[in-house]
Amino acid sequence: MSFGWNLMFRKGSWDEFRRFALLQRKNVPSRVLMIDREIKKIGKIRVSYQREDPTNPLSKMTERRIGIDVSEGSSLSKLLKAYIAQGGNPFDISMFLYPDSYEFVDEQLKENQPYGGAIYPTSRSDDRIFSGTDTSGWLNLWKYPPRKTGNKTSYWSTYGSVIGTKVESSREWITQEITELRNDLESRILKLCDLREQLIHEKEEILVGAIGDTVREIEFDSERFSEEHHLFNIIDFMDRIFYELDEFGRPNRSTPREDSIDRPYPVLLGDAFTGEEDFSAL
Repeated sequence: MSFGWNLMFRKGSWDEFRRFALLQRKNVPSRVLMIDREIKKIGKIRVSYQREDPTNPLSKMTERRIGIDVSEGSSLSKLLKAYIAQGGNPFDISMFLYPDSYEFVDEQLKENQPYGGAIYPTSRSDDRIFSGTDTSGWLNLWKYPPRKTGNKTSYWSTYGSVIGTKVESSREWITQEITELRNDLESRILKLCDLREQLIHEKEEILVGAIGDTVREIEFDSERFSEEHHLFNIIDFMDRIFYELDEFGRPNRSTPREDSIDRPYPVLLGDAFTGEEDFSAL
């Protein structure tokens, strides 16, 4: 494959990738528009939660679900309606948490979702919210069994033959119904939510970090991303290895460096001096 290399490659392979990458920049504005359309088409699900003190907007957010909102006319809206029509409870699918679901109001933390939208292992300083045991490393939500059992003991060997087999027997006769009326739709809903996150990540993280400030409507943020990993900096780094520098200290792509065993990076190779690797990126 033409771009199957990573660590060890030659000048001809780099030149072809360089040409390809720079050519793709022209498609970025239309690609961003396509991503925006797809994100809008997918929609968004957001669950509303109740605060410990409903009268205090700064009080801690609990896991008690009190409402759900979904983008009207979206793909997620249609799937959620089908799920509810078949007897499903949308609160059973997921907590639908979003990272950074918090803000600061007058220097006070205001959670907009439980745990600020992120599930994380607790530290020793968080032990005060539990009682009687070291809970460091535990997850911070009620669904995590040790929070209720008080330990991390595995009960399968003791109760699996009694409880586990009974549950299996109770489900065995409706396996197809569970799959069709619950699991399949839940899976499709969660996959769409994951796709939405991936598209947002591509637009706001990958594209910005790689080619920000080199195409319309994408600004590079040096406080969030490393300039070292920007495409243009990588191109300059490689070109300085494969090409001689001009009088201004810039790579002169009309003057390839002569390959030598004393090359600065042994994994960056020259092309065959016989010309047998010309016209190919392999």
